[in-house]
Amino acid sequence: MKILHNRVEELRKLVIIFIFACCASFVFAGNPPRVNKTMPFTKGLNLSVWLEVRNNSCWLSELFDRQDFEDIKSLGVEIVRIPIWFEEFSSGEPDYIVEDWLWEKIDNAVEWCSELEMYMIIDFHNDCGGNTKTRPDIEKVLLKIWPQIAERYKDSGKYVLYEIMNEPHMKSGNIAADVSKWNKIQGKILKLIRTIDTKHTVIVGAEDWNSVTQLLKLPDYKDDNIILNFHDYSPMLFTHQGASWAGLENVRHIPFPYSKEKMPKKPKNQEKQGWIDSMFENYKTEGSEAYLVKPLDEAVKFANKRGVALMCNEWGVVMDYADNADRCNWYRLKAKWMDERNISRISWDYRDKNGVFTNDSFFSTEARFPEDLNTDLLKAMGLNVPSLAPRSRPSWFKNAQKTGDYTIYKNGFAKGILPGSWNITEFRINKKDSAAEPAYINVPKGTAYASVQCLFGEECDFSSLVRNGKSLEFEARSDQKNLSLAVYFVNPEKAGAGKANYPWRCQTTINDSKVPADGKWHKARIPLKDFYDAGAWSDREQKYYSGEGLFSWSKVNELRFDFGEKGIQNGVSIRNIVIK
Repeated sequence: MKILHNRVEELRKLVIIFIFACCASFVFAGNPPRVNKTMPFTKGLNLSVWLEVRNNSCWLSELFDRQDFEDIKSLGVEIVRIPIWFEEFSSGEPDYIVEDWLWEKIDNAVEWCSELEMYMIIDFHNDCGGNTKTRPDIEKVLLKIWPQIAERYKDSGKYVLYEIMNEPHMKSGNIAADVSKWNKIQGKILKLIRTIDTKHTVIVGAEDWNSVTQLLKLPDYKDDNIILNFHDYSPMLFTHQGASWAGLENVRHIPFPYSKEKMPKKPKNQEKQGWIDSMFENYKTEGSEAYLVKPLDEAVKFANKRGVALMCNEWGVVMDYADNADRCNWYRLKAKWMDERNISRISWDYRDKNGVFTNDSFFSTEARFPEDLNTDLLKAMGLNVPSLAPRSRPSWFKNAQKTGDYTIYKNGFAKGILPGSWNITEFRINKKDSAAEPAYINVPKGTAYASVQCLFGEECDFSSLVRNGKSLEFEARSDQKNLSLAVYFVNPEKAGAGKANYPWRCQTTINDSKVPADGKWHKARIPLKDFYDAGAWSDREQKYYSGEGLFSWSKVNELRFDFGEKGIQNGVSIRNIVIK
């Protein structure tokens, strides 16, 4: 009996231990660690592509205005992060003087955010694609640019924050050395900022693309007015499926959470086949809650140890191939986990491939606010679904019809027109020779078929302009000998059978007899009726079609300035583009 009693007693103890362990586990799971220091914002959005270089040539500095900031505020957004490629929009070595037009854009954002009582981050951004690396001399760039930023905005009020640099990734082959190098650079820049501005909060982040793992290796910068920052795109196999910049362009239809039945086959013969194979093999584990929240908990403990706040400045899922329900579930869980831990979160992004619309168009005529918002996604992110009626949005063309003013570019692109470019280096759309001079489009260099695009965002019916004898006018200045500039209007390229769906062109050609290489401004005026059918180049088919008289003036969506197969070597500038 004694032996039986002892065994019963041992069993009872084991049951008690098991119950205690289960309770402790439940308490821990239900009460994760929280960041002690609270900020006056919890959720926000990144305004990507606005003040960034896009493929080193095309960027959209006219993309956002005050109405967009008001729209974003109506979603319940408390903070916006503005990625800015300062070094690209500066004078370059050795002084990196930031261009005036960029200050004007940032000044506007500061004013709008202050009036709307919405916080904003001035983010020194850079090229962070998977095949890039941070320039080894980044310290000298930061040392030149940050004093300019701090001096300009030191008295800007409480709604402005600074972020020293986005996603450093030196990729020397020695991550420990890279981490050590970046940590020292960041500390030096922080001290430099503090010699000018002691008031504004500064956001610091770690090497290896703002890795949460490397965050734990940041030194103590002895500054209690900083926020620790990391980025969270885990698990990458799900969040970046289809993303060419991540080497996952042929990965499709990954489910979240993991489902053996729904998993697609691994793509073969990839550039990074071993890495992709590993991601597939580990996805079951790396897509689990236990795996995904562990780094969050470690970051929270680290922030509390330092006595500072914590934020995730980028998190998101590329929309192209992720199932919308799975995508929303990922956002819902990530938002929940970060909210539980008092981690501020700023989603990447607003209008691009990770955005909150049902498509990734930059044009308001194609991704309309609020009609085209992804309402399921907004709810998953903890944002508002605005109860706003669809509003009238006069396009550039409708406004031009109403006013009779068909100006396309004068001191910047007209409202509703977005700039584009192809094969151009250091393209500028609002360069000035002096404060008193008008702005102009500057094309310093470009390879074969380099072009400047004036994108109308919709099909415009120019038929009456042609019938009424209107002309395209613009001024050009060139240092290019033997200039051959093709200027043409374009019909949109559409999917589907039939030649009517090709992007037919109606063209004229400007040579150095009209714009000589003398560095002076010359005016060109070409009646629309004198433009001729010049065929079509199909991007979808990668094929050129000779002109067949199929261009239609009733569906023009673009005006393009194209420098042909020889490109441009010595610079051409264009201004004052108008149809009159």
